[in-house]
Amino acid sequence: MRPLPRALLLLGLLALAPAAAAESRAGSRSRGPDAAAIEAARRFLCPHGGTPVRGLRGRCRGGAGGEGMVSGWDAGLPPPARRQAPCPEGTVAVAALARQDATRCVPR
Repeated sequence: MRPLPRALLLLGLLALAPAAAAESRAGSRSRGPDAAAIEAARRFLCPHGGTPVRGLRGRCRGGAGGEGMVSGWDAGLPPPARRQAPCPEGTVAVAALARQDATRCVPR
């Protein structure tokens, strides 16, 4: 090949290169996850409802039972009396190590 046709061929290829590069980038551009994938991730991260809180692992906003609460966790326990209850049978009352004003019931 002579130098002039070779140079014209090279210039033609260089002129087409930006258009081809833009087309390949547009075809490989990620459009992100679809709505079904986002909903599946939300259900996995917040099984009791709500939406995950960004930056706070394991926290969900607006689920069942109010903000961060799971309803029914107490399973029918009586409300707190705010006083020391007697220790159940088979345990003995001992002063807590960290707080001398608190009593813990430990097995005998």
